[in-house]
Amino acid sequence: MSESTSLPALPDEDWSRVLCVVAHPDDMEYGTSAAVATWTRRGIAVTYLLLTSGEAGMQAPPEEVGPIRAAEQRRACDTVGVGELIIL
Repeated sequence: MSESTSLPALPDEDWSRVLCVVAHPDDMEYGTSAAVATWTRRGIAVTYLLLTSGEAGMQAPPEEVGPIRAAEQRRACDTVGVGELIIL
């Protein structure tokens, strides 16, 4: 195949805010955190909205795992400059 399989860059020069919606803690860190860090360094306000706290299916009870996963996600947000983290 001679055509390029890469996607063209998404024009983001005029963005001021980004909302990232994912199912679980750490979903953004698999492949997207580099883009998020680039945006936040440019002054774009990024919010993460997680649909769950990721406590289901873990070895410890949900009431123990939920706060641990939330704290881990907050540290990940701090690393890439995400200001607001919302967990439903």
